[in-house]
Amino acid sequence: MMGTNTPANAFWGLPSSKANFCEEDYVVTRYVAEFINSLTNLCYIIYAIYGLRQLQQKRNVEFSRAIPYWGLMAVGICSAAFHISLQYHTQMLDDLSMLFTTTPLVHRVLTVNADRKSSFVTGLFVYSALALLVTYHVTTDELILHASFFVGSIAVIGIRTMQLLKRRTVENSATRRQFWGMIVFGAVIFHLGYLVWLVDGWVCEWLRTTRAAIGLPWAWLLELHGWWHIFTGIGAYIFIAVIDHLVSGEDQDIHGRFAWPASWASQSIFAGVGSTMIGADDKTHK
Repeated sequence: MMGTNTPANAFWGLPSSKANFCEEDYVVTRYVAEFINSLTNLCYIIYAIYGLRQLQQKRNVEFSRAIPYWGLMAVGICSAAFHISLQYHTQMLDDLSMLFTTTPLVHRVLTVNADRKSSFVTGLFVYSALALLVTYHVTTDELILHASFFVGSIAVIGIRTMQLLKRRTVENSATRRQFWGMIVFGAVIFHLGYLVWLVDGWVCEWLRTTRAAIGLPWAWLLELHGWWHIFTGIGAYIFIAVIDHLVSGEDQDIHGRFAWPASWASQSIFAGVGSTMIGADDKTHK
C-alpha cells in the first residue's frame, strides 16, 4: 500500500481499502481519490459497449455470448468505484468483478463442442470453485489466492484460445493469419499491462518525484496503474471477441468485426509472428 496524505475535506474520508496505488490521492478533486486510475476504467466500458453493439447486429444471439462483455463493463464500473473512493467494500467489488468476468470465459473455452451433461459438470466445478474463493476472499481479505485464481484463469483462457484456433478449420489462410495476429498482440499487451503494474509499485517514489517536476497534464502519462487499465482492457476485449467469434462458428469473415487496435493487430507484424505458429500447425495436419 502506497501511503498518501488524505486531505481533511476528502469526500470519501480516509481510505479503508487494503490496496492504494502510486497515484497521489485527491489531487484533482475532493470527490475522486485517484483521478487517472478512475478515468482510465472507461477503456473497459467502451470496449464492452462496442462488443455488445456488435452482438445486437446479429440475429438469434444467445444471451450467454453477451455475459463476458457485461462482465467487462462491470470490471470498469467496479474498478472506477474503487479508485474513486478507496474504500474496502468497493475494493471487494473490484476484486470480485475480475473473477466474475474470467470464470464464464473459462467455462466457455473448456466446454466447446461438449454435450449438455459435460458442460453442466464442468460449470458446476468451475462455479463452485468461484463461490468458495469469493467467500474466502471476502471473509479474509487475502490477495494471494485471489490473484492466483485470476492469473490461472487468464492462462487457461489464453492456452485454450490458441488450441481452438489450431483446431478450427479456417479455409482462408489470410483469415487464420489475422486471428493469430490478434491473439499474439492480445497476449503481449496483457503482459505489458502486468509489467507496468509492477513497475508502478517498484519505483513509486521516483515516479512521484518525476511527475511533480514535469507538472500537469504531461505528468499523467506516468500514472502507470492507469496504463494497466488501458492495456488489460484492450487485451481482455481481444480475447473475449476472438473466443466468441471462434466458438460461435463465425470465423470465416472477420472484416469490420473487431475494434481498434485488434483490427490493426490482425494486419500488423504480430500477424507475421503468428504465421510461424500457423506453419507449424499446418505441418501437423498434412
